[in-house]
Amino acid sequence: MDQECTPPMAKRARRSPPQAGAEDRLGALDDATLHAILVRLPLRDAAATAVLSRRWPRVFATLPRLVLRPATFNRRGFPDEDRCEDPPRWLRALRCVLDRRAAPVVAFEVDCGFMCVYGEWFGWVFREVCGSGGLLELSIANTDYKECYALPDAVYTCKTLTSLDLYNCRLQVPIRAAAVTLRALQTLRLRNVVARDSDIRLIVCRCTAIERLEIHGIHMARNIVIRAPCLKRLDIYSYRPLCISLKKAKAQPLNMVRLSLSYGYPEHYWSLHDTKDTKREYSVHEIEEMLDYKKMAEREHRQTDEIKNMETFLTALSCTKTLQLHLSTEYSEVLDMVKASTLTSLPKKKYLHGLKSLSLTLDHNHAVLATLVSCLLNSSPNLKDLRIIELRHPGSPVPLAAEFWEKKITADGFLYHLASVTFYTDSLLEGHPCEGICKFLVMNARVLKRMSIVYHHSQVRPEHAAKLEAARRELRVWPRASADVLLELTPVHRFPWF
Repeated sequence: MDQECTPPMAKRARRSPPQAGAEDRLGALDDATLHAILVRLPLRDAAATAVLSRRWPRVFATLPRLVLRPATFNRRGFPDEDRCEDPPRWLRALRCVLDRRAAPVVAFEVDCGFMCVYGEWFGWVFREVCGSGGLLELSIANTDYKECYALPDAVYTCKTLTSLDLYNCRLQVPIRAAAVTLRALQTLRLRNVVARDSDIRLIVCRCTAIERLEIHGIHMARNIVIRAPCLKRLDIYSYRPLCISLKKAKAQPLNMVRLSLSYGYPEHYWSLHDTKDTKREYSVHEIEEMLDYKKMAEREHRQTDEIKNMETFLTALSCTKTLQLHLSTEYSEVLDMVKASTLTSLPKKKYLHGLKSLSLTLDHNHAVLATLVSCLLNSSPNLKDLRIIELRHPGSPVPLAAEFWEKKITADGFLYHLASVTFYTDSLLEGHPCEGICKFLVMNARVLKRMSIVYHHSQVRPEHAAKLEAARRELRVWPRASADVLLELTPVHRFPWF
């Protein structure tokens, strides 16, 4: 009987040495292409390429963009990718990277939660990076939500910076305000930032080349004055009352302005920084009162003239091309609380002559907001495109009829230019909501080309087919000022996000 032959164990294959004259395609790439590859790797992995050949240490040492996350220098296999395993080791690794730099850092992005704990050390980091002479983009995200990171003086004096993005930081202009030299800055993004009115005013004023300014949640500041002659885009989101005054040269119109006021859930967005004066001491009882953010918000709403703030904002937008307003249902409730009223038109010298596109997300059936809508239309003689996204909440008033808008809209300048209207409704089959402002515009807009009434597809079920067809028949019999206008009902899967 023959014995079975057991095959020998397979040996691990060895890599054959590169043959003389073999083409090194990776090494043949230029530095710019290699940088584009390395920047897509985690910084730790990019640093590991330094062992490949004599050329690679220099390639890594001249990498233009450094992106630092909490887990950037963790041990491989560390289970939590969103947490720093060992902050001191993280700091030592970053120091090693910076010490071996062979060229200025062009873009520096740091995101961690221990900048406040190691404030002096990070002060050195930003002095090194900002003083290198080549920094163009800087992003600082402080994820320690208990404390704001005080922006070091080195950032204010960086002459080469073109983009600055700050999250959960404190702005405090150096005592020598003239030291602020951000004259090359074109983009400034402030998110959850603590700053006084004077600090915001000085920083923006010094950024003479700024083209885009974004403020998304700001604590402490109440009256923001923006002087920016080159500004092209302005985005502001606020969870509490804010007066915004824009001062700029009329020679260069603003391409886009967006304002969102959302006053819901003060317990999530308000903080002690909103009312606490850092120059005085507070008792324990006073601190406890300020921690009741809901009462704090109600008190401030009662003391604020919301409509005056809105008028101050709008009267500075005469040359703006595109305007988007998002006014939450909580904003409507605040207006009811203070019993506010508004103008039906801006002063003629402040008309929005440059406005071509207007987007409104609000409860347009609310009495005060309906007057605001009328004010905007009466003050925009060259408006061509109008978009209204309907916001409704329990207890919303009955939709306003076309006759209401006939009385409110007294200026007909925009009616000779308006070409497109898109109306997003979440109540298509409830009380004929489209008969109000939509019907008025179809009856009066002389050159209107398209009126599109958009509804979410989930609003209309198979059993609603008869009601939907009745709505279409109703549109067909509306009187029309323009014989060429197209009236349509359009289903969508989602409404646009502001």
